[in-house]
Amino acid sequence: MTFTYPWLLALPLAYLLARFARPAVKSIAHFPSAAFLNVLPRSLRQRAREPILNALMLVTIGALSIAAARPQKVSIVEQERSGRNIILVVDASHSMAAQDFPTSFGQTSRMEGIKSVVAEYVRARSNDRVGLVVFGNTAYLQSPLTTDTAMVEELVRSLQPRMAGDGTAIGDGLGLALKRLREVKEGTKAIILMTDGVNTAGRVSPLKAADVAANLGIQIHTIGIGTGSAPLIQQPLGGLLGAQLGPMADFDEKTLKSIAQVTGGEYFNARSLEAFKDVYKKIEKLTETADHQPDRAIVEELFAPFVLIALLAYLLALALAATYFMKVP
Repeated sequence: MTFTYPWLLALPLAYLLARFARPAVKSIAHFPSAAFLNVLPRSLRQRAREPILNALMLVTIGALSIAAARPQKVSIVEQERSGRNIILVVDASHSMAAQDFPTSFGQTSRMEGIKSVVAEYVRARSNDRVGLVVFGNTAYLQSPLTTDTAMVEELVRSLQPRMAGDGTAIGDGLGLALKRLREVKEGTKAIILMTDGVNTAGRVSPLKAADVAANLGIQIHTIGIGTGSAPLIQQPLGGLLGAQLGPMADFDEKTLKSIAQVTGGEYFNARSLEAFKDVYKKIEKLTETADHQPDRAIVEELFAPFVLIALLAYLLALALAATYFMKVP
């Protein structure tokens, strides 16, 4: 139970203070005197009169103060949610090994930055269906849309540069994600594309895939990873031995902006681990407003019983004062 005007609950206390603070009425006329009657023993009715009538008046004022404070019962009704369908499209090409991702511990690769932030994002999607597509020379479906976010999180943590080849088939990655989302009938649908932004492979143009997404009503949020250009460290299969400086990794911002604009999504640039985390907070707000409605509160007024109690107590006090407890001067 909650109260709209809780300060009105202090009225009974104010009534008691006013009653006990009132000075006693002194008699002016001394004759004729009825003082001799004071020595007579008081009957049970006389002794009970004041406590009972005062108690009834206190109940009346207390019940009225509770009613005036507007007691309410608030019930929260969860709105029906159809859930979100989100497919993560991650660049797993060689360029994602570029060491230009600042963290509080120094520089790391773009791929490591993706893995740490995206895994945390996936873990928080308990009410959504999440899928994962990776692309390099070609695109691969790592996980279909599923509510098993623990599995998707594990797949994200296992991503490695070049696991899908050296190329960057952005269009193919988007096309595969659109194919999966087109089959979904319920809930909102969105794609989050993470890449260094250079389309160097594949059969589908990224802008052509964006046009298809727009026709299907699917938003694509694009995230450009890295600072724009950074050296690549090429390592042979044997490990660090023989590592050498590789080519520079370019960053194509124009294409990512166009993809987002065509589909009604948003473009973001994640230049550091902290910026990447902030990007996902913004994406969460964008997808939430499209699907999740606030819960509805049902308010039930509870003042009526207290008004009835006050009325009955007051009428009972009046009836007793005029009959059984009637006082004749």
